[in-house]
Amino acid sequence: MVAIGGVVVALVVLGWAAGGFFGDGTQVEDKNASARESQPPSSPPPPSPPGSSHSSTTSAPAPTPTTPTTTTSPPPPPPDPNLPCADTAMQVTVELGAPQYRVGQRPVLRLVIANAGAVPCTRDISRALREVVVTSVDGVNRLWSSRDCYGSSRPDLRIMQPGERQEFEVKWAGRTSAPGCPSSRTTVQAGTYSVIGKLGPLTSPAVPLAMV
Repeated sequence: MVAIGGVVVALVVLGWAAGGFFGDGTQVEDKNASARESQPPSSPPPPSPPGSSHSSTTSAPAPTPTTPTTTTSPPPPPPDPNLPCADTAMQVTVELGAPQYRVGQRPVLRLVIANAGAVPCTRDISRALREVVVTSVDGVNRLWSSRDCYGSSRPDLRIMQPGERQEFEVKWAGRTSAPGCPSSRTTVQAGTYSVIGKLGPLTSPAVPLAMV
């Protein structure tokens, strides 16, 4: 036993001597140990929802709604201005140069033809269709007409825009007339008369004319 203990002691002394011969006795420092100790422990990944095949699978984005395209029909073609004006689209009126005149003066009488419709159209407003008539105040006695001594059979077609007015002015000599323009004519006396305008079948409202 004494001999065995001596051998063990000898081996220990020999190992210590060898360590002192081959090493410098310094302890190797692990520089990453402090960094590893300062990092918090990593948390485990969240559990995958039921039915998912893999925890890293991402869901597809929702489809973007599309706006339906609307088609607009082209605007209708503009109305043809060469189409004839309907009687309902025409407005015929008569105007006076003054509300009264002295006997012997020449009253100014004005026939006004207007397109009261919403579209342009064509109308024959020739002299054969235009007329200014002076009658008694009750409209019974026809005293004078602008067509009695002046007439024409030539057409006068005009394109009239909506709201357009055509004016035709005549000066009445203050005397009577008759179809065919007879030479025997009489000067009217003082009093109140009616003036109306015509365009073919269209007739204007009567306007009073005073001769004093």
